[in-house]
Amino acid sequence: MYNNCNCNTNANSCPNVNITMTANQNRLAPCDLITYNVTITNNDPNVTYGVFKENLTSPIVFLPGTVTINGVSYPTLNPTEGFNVNFLTMGNTINITYIGKAYGDSCCCVKVTTCDCCRNYRPVNNKATLCYKQCCCNKLAVSNDVIVEVEY
Repeated sequence: MYNNCNCNTNANSCPNVNITMTANQNRLAPCDLITYNVTITNNDPNVTYGVFKENLTSPIVFLPGTVTINGVSYPTLNPTEGFNVNFLTMGNTINITYIGKAYGDSCCCVKVTTCDCCRNYRPVNNKATLCYKQCCCNKLAVSNDVIVEVEY
């Protein structure tokens, strides 16, 4: 949807804007926390801002108040709702960190050892995006897939 454009210039010749994503865990039990780290690298001085968004996949949900950008806390930002990033004020490399939480039933969340629930895992795939304007076009940079196995 963001890649449709009618440009007078060749958008493919524009410098790259890249986005990569990592997580500190690859397997979660219900109620476990996961930290996502996203790095946006802007190699085009003409790209001054973008809109960052991450659609966390259920059963992982965003934990409010956990967003940091370049080490500074932004407690009102929510990556699942999207927010602006400004390369002029934040620099050409922006590091975004936030925490998600895996949800399950209450038995598993209290880690009861006699509970027979939550012994199966399913993969949950997440990726981040950055919408930005470059060479007269709206473009969408998509991160790599980050796959986490979540117990249910």
